Amino acid sequence: MEDSNTKNLQKKSTRAWPQTGASKTVLLAFVILTFFLTSGCSSFSKQSVTDSPSASSRLIAVDNDLCQDTKTGQMWQVERSRTLRSLAAAQNYTETLQAGGYHDWRLPTVAELYELYIIFDLHENGNCTLQAEGTYWSDEEDLQGRVGSWELDANCDPERQFFPKKKGWVRAIRP
Repeated sequence: MEDSNTKNLQKKSTRAWPQTGASKTVLLAFVILTFFLTSGCSSFSKQSVTDSPSASSRLIAVDNDLCQDTKTGQMWQVERSRTLRSLAAAQNYTETLQAGGYHDWRLPTVAELYELYIIFDLHENGNCTLQAEGTYWSDEEDLQGRVGSWELDANCDPERQFFPKKKGWVRAIRP
């Protein structure tokens, strides 16, 4: 009698997880949650930064003040400004900025800021340690300045959306 009970107990304990619709849903939810928690569906500014740029790095730290885009040749200011509340104040900041021995700083376009976010999202920032995440001023060819941020949506889609704001920092670019 003990032998049959032991065999039944062993059969029950080695039985696979029941393949019901509910259990498949729970398993799928667990896999998706694990993926997002381990893959980093979060801000790129939390990624680790290497000491030396790799061959695929788009940004290279020129010095403590500047990072250069290896594709466009443009330079980004590492330190951002204090919070500014108007386009005029943001433009004045770049006009008077003297970083890295350069005097031709300007506000980036919305597209240039977006490209900076993408460089960090793709982990192509090399040894550049600037904090790209945030709300920044931009200026367009039509001289209509904007302030806002490029943010991931709530679903962690791989695309960013521009959200207008009322105040922000300047992350200057040249030329």
